[in-house]
Amino acid sequence: MGESSLPNAPLSERVRANLSFNNPLWKIFSRVGNNHYHPANNPDGILNLGVAENKMMRGELVKHLNPKLELTESQLGYGPDPSGSTKVREQIADMVNSHFAPVDPVLPAHITVHNGTTSAIDIFSYVTCDPGEGIMIAAPYYGGFDFDTFMRAKAPIVEVSMAPADMLHPERHVELMEAAYQKAVAEGILVRSIIFTNPHNPLGQCHPRALIENLLRFANRYNLHILFDEIYALSVFNTELNELGIDSGTEFHSVLSYPHLADLIDPSLVHVIHGMSKDFCFNGLRIGYLISPWNSTFINAVKTVSAFTWFSGTTEHVLTQFFSDPAWVAEFIQGNRRSLAQAYLHMARFLKRQNIPFIPSRAGHFIWVNLRRFCCSEGQSDGPGNEDEKEEEVTMAAADALFDRILDAGVYIAPGIVFHTHEPGWFRISFAAPQSEVDVGLTRLLKALAISG
Repeated sequence: MGESSLPNAPLSERVRANLSFNNPLWKIFSRVGNNHYHPANNPDGILNLGVAENKMMRGELVKHLNPKLELTESQLGYGPDPSGSTKVREQIADMVNSHFAPVDPVLPAHITVHNGTTSAIDIFSYVTCDPGEGIMIAAPYYGGFDFDTFMRAKAPIVEVSMAPADMLHPERHVELMEAAYQKAVAEGILVRSIIFTNPHNPLGQCHPRALIENLLRFANRYNLHILFDEIYALSVFNTELNELGIDSGTEFHSVLSYPHLADLIDPSLVHVIHGMSKDFCFNGLRIGYLISPWNSTFINAVKTVSAFTWFSGTTEHVLTQFFSDPAWVAEFIQGNRRSLAQAYLHMARFLKRQNIPFIPSRAGHFIWVNLRRFCCSEGQSDGPGNEDEKEEEVTMAAADALFDRILDAGVYIAPGIVFHTHEPGWFRISFAAPQSEVDVGLTRLLKALAISG
């Protein structure tokens, strides 16, 4: 049959915008994923210390789940509810009530469950924003938010650039949010919501309560929904560090635990996201959940589109078996915190020995590291430029070149550009992997930086 003489049918405006969407992460993931390091099968492959993936507790997961995963025929079909069965939402509610210290118990009716936190953020964006309406996020931030908020909801991010000290400062943080909000309004952008990550990614720090209270007042003043991304809530290891005589830093408190929330904000504007990938080391299960105790309309709106994020009956079976023993879950959380503390200290001591500056981490799987002094051509010193503006331009380009050198040396660490940092030289290095793998990666990093180990 001959080719049609008709012109190609046009695609939608929505998808044409997606085709022009540039996310550097996908190109990086393709290169790393297709040449993944394995100590026996591919020792020359790229060792991934860039993705926030906790590999240290996988043995415990397998040991716990394997005896429990005998399937029945019913578990090969659809799950019973697009937003999660009553049973799984009861289990998640029990876990949240046990470990997030909510003032009022979280109920199953307050929760919707989705096939990953990416899907959950997509739905949050979709139900709070019309196309072109903005979502405020303080930068640096997790680069996946660009994809999550735009590809379907078409909600542009109103980026609020901050230095690390400002990110954690109770007054300065909100001052910068206010300035960015007013600028967006002047440019004709209707801001509808905020995404706020606590503990923070990539800084690995918990935000002070005073900052969060100020931010809640800010959101209330402009009637903005605020999604608290608490995906690392149970990966805070400051207590474990304190037991070792190390300053524990700011403690984490879920927004669900704030006793006088209604004095700060209309509670119906407050929502929380959590999932299985980070705190429970289960990235591949693809489960995330939205928690909205004070807004049934929001929950009902999410349910209208939850069929697009419906997860399988098999996945639900794995999830219910994971939560079937609350005492084991509590032990898993404590064991994970201890492992994270030890892994963090191992990498922090390495960085100190090499005189590489970093922001001390107290949560999550990573350290925010400053490699600015290495952002120069090989064999050259990092001397000052003739003009501040020229120095900034050269250094930004050199930061990209440094990333290429590191990747060519066989280790991937996440470059600051994917977190929207405007200060060149920052990288995020993940430490939540077997120490033997981490050491291989750090040895390769030293080679790329031309440092003798």
